[in-house]
Amino acid sequence: MTKPLLRVITPTEADDAAIMKRVAAGDLGALGALYDRYAAVLLRFLRRGSNREDAEDIVQVTFVRAMSAAGSFRSDAQSARPWLFGIALRVRLERRRGLRRFLAMTSAWGSQGARHVDPPSGSRGDVEAALASLTEAKRVVLLLAEMEGFTGEEIAETLGVPLGTVWTRLHNARREFREFIDGGRS
Repeated sequence: MTKPLLRVITPTEADDAAIMKRVAAGDLGALGALYDRYAAVLLRFLRRGSNREDAEDIVQVTFVRAMSAAGSFRSDAQSARPWLFGIALRVRLERRRGLRRFLAMTSAWGSQGARHVDPPSGSRGDVEAALASLTEAKRVVLLLAEMEGFTGEEIAETLGVPLGTVWTRLHNARREFREFIDGGRS
């Protein structure tokens, strides 16, 4: 008697619409499958602009929001990846705005005021410093394209901007990035 061979089935992005349909119906197992599939790439991406703890918090909030907004996921979408990145970027922006408001409010309370806290700069080398020199909009487009492999169309969908805006930001981000790196070597 031969043993039956175990067949490992790995989920593909094509399954995302079915998973999202289950998430919209309240299936926590499906949310777990979505988390297992995309949490690590979201965390890696968010770590490029936040510290580890903030990035982890943003990932958690992203999936909580994904559960709530699953009904709005387009069933014809090939992948939930751009949709999740869009949620994560909005959460990160909200957190930053909230922190700025909190710092402004607390500075008004005390006679000493709040200290301005700059995000970490070139402590991780020239690449991190070059990324930090870009505006948030350009940095996000550059990271999505170059590090995450998003297409222009996926970036436009993720950010909710026209495709032409994506190409303009990407072109300018690449140019500014190169100029920063080249200027640091002189």
